[in-house]
Amino acid sequence: MNQFIADYVDRIGLSVPLEPTLDCLRRIHEAHLYNVPFENFSMHGNAERGLTEEALRETIVDRRRGGICFETGRMMQWLFDACGFDYEIRLGGSVSPKGPATHQVFVVTLDAERWLFDIGYGARGPRGPIRLADGEQLIHPALSTRVRFDGGSGAPVWTVSIHEHAVNAEEWQEIYRFVDAPVEDADLDMAHFYTTASPNSLLNQHKVASIPTRTGRISVRDGNLVVVADGSHTTTPVGDAERLQELLGLHFGLSVPLQDLGLER
Repeated sequence: MNQFIADYVDRIGLSVPLEPTLDCLRRIHEAHLYNVPFENFSMHGNAERGLTEEALRETIVDRRRGGICFETGRMMQWLFDACGFDYEIRLGGSVSPKGPATHQVFVVTLDAERWLFDIGYGARGPRGPIRLADGEQLIHPALSTRVRFDGGSGAPVWTVSIHEHAVNAEEWQEIYRFVDAPVEDADLDMAHFYTTASPNSLLNQHKVASIPTRTGRISVRDGNLVVVADGSHTTTPVGDAERLQELLGLHFGLSVPLQDLGLER
């Protein structure tokens, strides 16, 4: 294990042997999800520097920032390689609002079974790897996940849905779909470019951070702090940049420059 991987493992608090097993896959998912927030406050500066080992080490490991799916996904690729996992990358598109295929996920194969691995969706994403079998569910007290397969309309498509018990949701909600076919590096580059550069990209329209908790989730969206826990849901407007900066440190462990917050001082 090289020093970069060792430092990333320490960053997420992972304490298991790095080997291609289901237990290791689950532990990696949990360690990353609860320790590295989804956030886009410095997305444009990150995009200018590129998805290099040097840039991502400085951002996610050294400065303990979070990232969007392409940034955390690149980190995960390097960790998977160190573990020896057999994996492929897929690109999913949002269901509502309907969007292009710009969400990076992994399909990991273990003992002839395939698992969806998604640590890049944020606090409303899967709480662990989920086996790719039609109707398969991953049950979690705060948020459960289900996958559905559609192979009758040409390309095979998986639909990922969530049931958010933490907000007392009554029904499943579809969040994204992905075609079950490998993507090329150029596809990832184009999806990353759209996400960071297009005015139609939701991450160009909103400043967000989110991280799951054992009983719900915490998020910031355009200066509103949202805390979900055990069926309760509170939203607190934060109009002051210094206060928002303080809350990002308190709830997410982030140190975000004032100029990146998107609020007037």
